[in-house]
Amino acid sequence: MRKRIGNLLLPFSTLGLILGSATLLVAPACENAKAAQSDTTKSVFKYREIFLPEGTGENAAKLGLNSLDNDWGLWGHNLAKVLPENPSQNVFAKVNGVTNKHQFCFSSNTLYGYIEDFILDKYGEEETTRFAIIPNDNEIVCLCETCILAGNTPHDASPAVNKLVRRLAERFPNHIFYTSDYKTTRGLPVDSMPLNSGVLVSAINFPLSYEESPEENLFIQRLQAWGQTTPRILVWDYINNFDDYFTPFPTLGVMQRRLRDYRDNNVTAVFLNGSGSDISALSRLRTEVLAAMTADPETDWKKLLNDKALELYPTAGPLIANFMISQEENLEASGNSLPLYDGVETAKKTYLEEQNFIAFHDGLLSLRDNLSGSEKEEIEILLGELALTRLELNRINRNFRGSERFLQDLENLSALGYPSYNESGWPVEGYVRDYRYLLQHLDETSTKNKLAGERLVALTPLDPDYSDISIITDGALGIPSNYHNGNLIISPENFTRIAIPRKPGLNRLKVWMSYNPAYRITLPERVSLSIGDKEVKSLEPSYPQDHSGHSSLEFIIPENLEGSIVLTFYKGEEMRSMAIEEIAGY
Repeated sequence: MRKRIGNLLLPFSTLGLILGSATLLVAPACENAKAAQSDTTKSVFKYREIFLPEGTGENAAKLGLNSLDNDWGLWGHNLAKVLPENPSQNVFAKVNGVTNKHQFCFSSNTLYGYIEDFILDKYGEEETTRFAIIPNDNEIVCLCETCILAGNTPHDASPAVNKLVRRLAERFPNHIFYTSDYKTTRGLPVDSMPLNSGVLVSAINFPLSYEESPEENLFIQRLQAWGQTTPRILVWDYINNFDDYFTPFPTLGVMQRRLRDYRDNNVTAVFLNGSGSDISALSRLRTEVLAAMTADPETDWKKLLNDKALELYPTAGPLIANFMISQEENLEASGNSLPLYDGVETAKKTYLEEQNFIAFHDGLLSLRDNLSGSEKEEIEILLGELALTRLELNRINRNFRGSERFLQDLENLSALGYPSYNESGWPVEGYVRDYRYLLQHLDETSTKNKLAGERLVALTPLDPDYSDISIITDGALGIPSNYHNGNLIISPENFTRIAIPRKPGLNRLKVWMSYNPAYRITLPERVSLSIGDKEVKSLEPSYPQDHSGHSSLEFIIPENLEGSIVLTFYKGEEMRSMAIEEIAGY
């Protein structure tokens, strides 16, 4: 899996507590806010949440699903919510005797008092609510005298956190308190935890694949170990590519396999982390099927998918169901893992069969004029989502026929009130703007470009996760609004050198670079042109003033100098990543 540039997916971070709707009838989840400790249903898991638009709201009750809004007083890394406006310094961690406000002291009596007051003021003592007592998302551990006596070490805050969870569970027997298995809280409690406490375990390192893996075995062992200490294990799992909500993502068969493992290894609750309130491709059908499988992991999901697709989409349903099943079968046959953070190019290499997708997309387009009512409305949204995938395939293949039509479908989606297409909230209109910029410069980057199709040579190491240097001479600019799309990411060295072949008539070089601070992608401090052993020119790129995210530099190649041509990209002091879109020659 490629590394994430910028905002890493945080297993216990708040991704937005806004929820939507769905329709499959399943008995209500037993562990809701009013009946958290009474099991009156046949559901395998006592808490079931699917974090997709159709998995919450009124239809969540029909699906028997729980929700963050209704069932949690504290969720994720949100312990700061309990603090007053000017909290005592005693609540913060101490490291080497110095107060560090980026983390809490979980042995602090003052912090305990703030949590107690928060619960009493907002939730009382009678009706059951869940509270996640989780450190801030960093590696800092409090090493005050009390925390050290509790058992804390420089890399393990578990002893103090678990002690606080126990104290709260005993104080509020009707509420439920969770610790986490994450970063500095992976230490198992020495003694069994109270019945009204539990643990949130992230499956971030458990690959989404049909294939057994060492990571899977370690994860199952971890669940078994926690099962010896607590009656409540909630697994936080993942059902979306968080850099691309619009490209269909086949998780149904994989998730059935995982849910069976969870059922058999002490797990009592599941949170399937998707796109939250943001739309993602085929999420209504996925929610229907996942809701059934979290109630019963033995559900015949293919039959259910076919039935629900026909019910919801009388005209397009069979086409949609067949495509979704073919994607799942392709993933299973490939043995690949699904990428949680990546672009369409990686999807092609792992699960997305291009011709199958194009046939599906074209099939929906051909049905467009025959649809009506709610089916037409939902398929129009789906066509807008699929347009992004189609545009990316066009860009990857450097075949831009039909691109304007697909861009219009994306614009229509934005106009309907669906502004973003990934976890970072990057706007659809930004992608459309970047793509049109790419189309406007095709003559310059492709037709006239003497380096188009040439494979350049990097003279310094490239990041192993971003080593395809051919992307910067593919004849098309990248998409600054998404670093996966057409950009070569440079991050491991203070500078990167790239050799340029001498082509007949090559007199000038133009370098395009992306700038996107949201992804912590900055411009080089400077770029230099060398010929032989001599530096000919050094230029500092200008930050874009038009919000396009593109910056470019031009170099003249002197006619009287012989030797190898080299471009060197120098990082600034902040050592962030750089992104090269294209190097063109004229």
